[in-house]
Amino acid sequence: MTEANPQTPSPLQDNRSTDNRGANTTAWVVAAVVALVAIIAVTFMVTSQPDMNDPAEIARAQDLGRAEGMMAGAQSSMDAARSSASAAADRTAADASQASADARAAADAAARSADSAAANAADTVRETPPEPTPQ
Repeated sequence: MTEANPQTPSPLQDNRSTDNRGANTTAWVVAAVVALVAIIAVTFMVTSQPDMNDPAEIARAQDLGRAEGMMAGAQSSMDAARSSASAAADRTAADASQASADARAAADAAARSADSAAANAADTVRETPPEPTPQ
């Protein structure tokens, strides 16, 4: 009978160990390269921007702002004038309507007065005796 010695490894056992230190270093190197590329990209974007203090551009922007302000002011003035004209037209129409009603009332009163005067004149003419005619 053969007895196996517990101290000797069996040929079926694999006692190899793996070393993961190399994979960890590779990750750090890749992270450093990505960071370096990002820093270079940001530096390029910052330095390649055109100069924003161009006096001609600033003057054009100011002129455009003034023109927009004037246009807004003109629009506001036009709206106010339109509203004022509409109110004046409404007042004029109301005044004309009132004047027409007043004229109608005055004409009716004058007609009544004329009728009354005519009736009084007719009554006066009938009441006076005729004058004798000279022969």
